[in-house]
Amino acid sequence: MEIWGCDSMSHKCGNMVSKAGIYGHRCVIYARDYDTVTSRASTYASWPKIINPSRVFNGVYARPLNCIHKETLIRTENTSDPYIAVSYVWDPDPVFTHCQWVGRSVTTQALQLAARLGAHTSLPLWIDAICIPQNDTPESTRVKLMELAKMADIYRGALGVLCIVPEVDDETCTFVEHSAAMLDMDGYRMLEQAGDAHGAYMFASRGGSDVLRTLYGSRWWTRAWTFQEAVLNSRTFLVGNNEESIPVQDVLKIAGPIARRAATQKTSVLGQSSRFWDAAVSMAEASRETMPLAEAMASVWRRQCTVLHDMVYSVLGVCQLQSVIPAYDKPFGLVLKELVEAANAKGDYSWLRWAHLMKMNQPSHSLVPRPQAVFDSPASSITRWHSVPLPGLPPARGDSDGVSIPHRSIGVVRWQSDPLPVREAIPTLEKRGHNSDEIWDLIFGMQVGLASDMDRVTGGSGISRPLLSLTVAYLEGTAAEFNDHVGERPFTPGIGFTNYASMAAKVWQETKLIILCSQGGTTVVRENGGSGKARIHKLPIISEGGVPLGLVVYDNNRYNTEGIGVVLEIKGTGHGAWQLTAFSASQD
Repeated sequence: MEIWGCDSMSHKCGNMVSKAGIYGHRCVIYARDYDTVTSRASTYASWPKIINPSRVFNGVYARPLNCIHKETLIRTENTSDPYIAVSYVWDPDPVFTHCQWVGRSVTTQALQLAARLGAHTSLPLWIDAICIPQNDTPESTRVKLMELAKMADIYRGALGVLCIVPEVDDETCTFVEHSAAMLDMDGYRMLEQAGDAHGAYMFASRGGSDVLRTLYGSRWWTRAWTFQEAVLNSRTFLVGNNEESIPVQDVLKIAGPIARRAATQKTSVLGQSSRFWDAAVSMAEASRETMPLAEAMASVWRRQCTVLHDMVYSVLGVCQLQSVIPAYDKPFGLVLKELVEAANAKGDYSWLRWAHLMKMNQPSHSLVPRPQAVFDSPASSITRWHSVPLPGLPPARGDSDGVSIPHRSIGVVRWQSDPLPVREAIPTLEKRGHNSDEIWDLIFGMQVGLASDMDRVTGGSGISRPLLSLTVAYLEGTAAEFNDHVGERPFTPGIGFTNYASMAAKVWQETKLIILCSQGGTTVVRENGGSGKARIHKLPIISEGGVPLGLVVYDNNRYNTEGIGVVLEIKGTGHGAWQLTAFSASQD
C-alpha cells in the first residue's frame, strides 16, 4: 500500500472503476493481488537448469561456422549439435588479444565471458567476438560477412539465448517475477478494461520502482543489434553476473503498461523517454511475428551502433529480409535502397510512413528515410499502418536508379495553399469545411496518430478539438506544457492527452505545410520545391480503419516525390489504375 501514499485515515490512490461502477480503492485491490502473487513459490531458475542438452530442438536454420567449447574453437556449420548464443554489449574500448587456440584476435571481454559461462554448461557457446573473425584480412572479412548474413538464424537456431545484463541480480529477478504475475491478476485486468493507464502503470512498476529504473537503464537496451538478438528465440534470458536469470518475455510484458503511461507524460518515465518504451513493446511484438519495416525502423533506429551500416543489417532478422547481403564497402545510400527494395519485394511498403521526414526539395532529394531522421523524430505514432496486397503491377517507369513504389492517382490538384505554419493551416482547413478529426488526421495523423486512435488510448471521445487547441497554444507560447494530473479521484476517461499535444507541437515546429485538394481527396505535406500541375497519388498503406497515405508529384519533376501525408478521400470519386514508378532514391 505504501506505493500509493495512503494511510489508515485517508486514501490518495483513487478508486478503481468497472462497468458496474466504483469497485474499490486501488491500493486495497493492489494489496490483495500482491499478497497472492508473493505467497507463491518462485518458478524462476538460473539458465543452466533450464538450457541443457536434454532439450530436443527441431528447427532448421543456417548454422554458425564456429562455436567455442571448453577453450577450443570447433566447427559447427555442418553439424546438428546444440549450442547457446550469447547477446552482450561490447566494451566501449575493447581490448584485443591474439589467442593461439583460436588462431585469431579476440576481445578479452569475450574470452572472460566464454570462461564464465562455459563453467556452467557442457554446451558450446556462440560469442561473436570469438566465433566471427575480427582480424583485418581479406579472408577474415569474407567470413565475417558470411556469418553476419545468417546472424538471425544463429540466434533462432540456438538452444537458448543469454543476454548479458550486469544490472540483473536476485532482487531484480524477484521483482520482475512478481510484477509480471500482477499483470495476470483480476485487478490489473480491470484497470486494462477501464483504460486506466496510471493505475496499470502503478500495478506493473510497483509505483515506479528504482529496480526497474536500473534494469531498463542498462547499456544492453541501447544497442541496435541486441533488439533482434532478444526476440528471435523463445528461450531467451536476461542474465546477471552470478547467472541470475529472467525470461526476457516477462521484462517486455511489464514494459507494456509503462509505455502507455509514458505516452501521456512530458517527462521521462523510469529514466527513459516514451520512444524507448515504444521500442520495448515492439520487441515483444517482434518475438511473435515478423515486423513491418516501419516498426523496425521506429525501434532499432532509435538505438545506437558503431558502424552506420549496422542500422540496416540489424533489422534484417526481425523483418525477414535476409535477401540483403551485408557489405560494409557499399555507400550507405545504396544499402538503404537495398533495404527498402527488399521490403517492397515482400509487399511491405510500411517504411514509406517515415518518408515524410525527408526534406525532398534538398539536393540529396530522396524518399528513403535515414536513421538519423527517425532518431530525431519527436513522435512515435500510436496508429498502426499496414501494407495493402496488390495484384500484378505493370513494369516500373521512372528513375532507373530509383525505388519502385506502387501508386494510383486520385486526381489533379485543383487548389493548393501557400506554405503555412501549423497555426494557420488549422483555420484554413476549417474554412474548407473540415472537422476537428479530419484536421488532426491530415496534419498529425501520420506522426502522432489518427483521431480515432487518440480517442481509444485516452479513453475519451472527440479529443481532437482540445488537442488542436492545446497544440496551437503550445506553438504560440500561450500555454505552458504540463504533465497530466493523476488525481485522487477515480480514473477519468479522456484526461491523458496533453502529451500528445506536446508531441504534435514539436512535429512541425519549424516547418511550413501545404494543403492540396484534388477531385479525389485532400492531403497536407511539408513545404517543397514543386511547381506546375500536381497530382495526389494514393499509396498501398492504410490504417486499421482504412485511412490511406498518399504522395504528391508535380509534372515538372514527375519522378521525384514532393511530399507524403495522410489522404482524406472523397468517397464515390474515381481513381486511376495502380502504377509502378521508380522515384528518386539518391542519398550520397
